[in-house]
Amino acid sequence: MIDYDVLVASDSGTFYVPDTRKYFTFQPTDDAWAAKHHLVHAIDVGDGVRFGIVRHGVAYVAVQEDEYGNPILARWGITKRKVD
Repeated sequence: MIDYDVLVASDSGTFYVPDTRKYFTFQPTDDAWAAKHHLVHAIDVGDGVRFGIVRHGVAYVAVQEDEYGNPILARWGITKRKVD
């Protein structure tokens, strides 16, 4: 899995995805499935949440599960990351 920076795990805030021209909010999560897969953030995508890791210039977002229940991650290039 992804070796993430522990310092960003407690961050919450917003970020912008230029490809979609949308802002997203994120916050730490204590979801058991997400924790099992080292996904430390819950990302509000409008119609629910997705779990992932939000770093300074990129977000790795679980967009699907494989047949074994492991996350399939999409890499989103992000800008305007602001931490609350």
